[in-house]
Amino acid sequence: MARLDQELDELAKQFVCVRIIQMRGVDTSIFQFDYDLTWAGFFLNPDLTIYGRYGSRADRGDYLFTIPGLKAAMRRALEIHKDYPKNRESLKEKRGKPYPWKTPESMPSIEVQFRNKELPKNCIHCHHVWRGVRRSIQMEKKPLPDGLIWVYPMPEAVGIRIDADDGRMVAEVTVGTAAAKAGVQVGDEVDRANGQPVISIADLQWVLHNSPDVGTLRLGVKRGGESKELSVALASGWRRSLDFTWRASTGDMRLGMMLEPMTDADRQRAGLKSGGLKVKNAGPNGPGARAGFKTGDLLLTIDGKPVPATEMELIAILRQNYRLGQKVKLTAIQRGKREEATMDVP
Repeated sequence: MARLDQELDELAKQFVCVRIIQMRGVDTSIFQFDYDLTWAGFFLNPDLTIYGRYGSRADRGDYLFTIPGLKAAMRRALEIHKDYPKNRESLKEKRGKPYPWKTPESMPSIEVQFRNKELPKNCIHCHHVWRGVRRSIQMEKKPLPDGLIWVYPMPEAVGIRIDADDGRMVAEVTVGTAAAKAGVQVGDEVDRANGQPVISIADLQWVLHNSPDVGTLRLGVKRGGESKELSVALASGWRRSLDFTWRASTGDMRLGMMLEPMTDADRQRAGLKSGGLKVKNAGPNGPGARAGFKTGDLLLTIDGKPVPATEMELIAILRQNYRLGQKVKLTAIQRGKREEATMDVP
């Protein structure tokens, strides 16, 4: 589809296009993006200054790649390039803090996983990098912060939906949210976030990903020919409104089984008024299956405390309150009987 678009082809001729097909050997101090994407674009100066990013996916798993959106991002990147290096200072924060490991294969958990004679023949997929970052931290017996569980939040986390074809235009503001309270309006064009130029939704996600758990998001918007700066308050837990369980990298944070909310009938059978989760799928060789769990089992408690109503909440509990290898006791309804199972946190 993209190759058949003449306008896009003409824009592409103004860039040197490079395709990276896997993450082995990639410098993670430069190429930081939402690693759960199947495709992401960077706009770079030859000195590796980042002009912007393109490529987003909503919490429902919906891809937000559009030809108009890509064209808009390319045009904006070219405009930034025209002003370079005078605008270099505004681009400084588009480069993140480097990870302790320069390449994915040097991350402890990936290095162990891929340590075999066939290593040169195996690629490292993008979502493996999240595993590398998270597991390497967990191997040090540290809990995962919100910012490494709810990664690359969509602007909906603060109450804004951006038009995918434009990449900066506010299409919707949810009543009562932080953005609404800050005065963001439908039709506003978000061209800056925390001082950084915005060329796409991905740029706004980048700023949100690197924002504090409590703080302020400064949005520069164009409205009716005027430029305004609005301050969006980021309250504790602001990331947690969006689901992350669609992500491929979530598999590494689960207990070796996929879970889903209980139905009313399930809760009645389990004797619960609220909460609880149902085993949707227990992989045959996973830790959940080895502990005796099967599809259809109902999880009631974790170490004596009620299991929450969403898989997302349970994963957060596991990865922020437990350490790798720590034993956890689960109470469940298995094949009509109330049973207890103990397993190591994988």
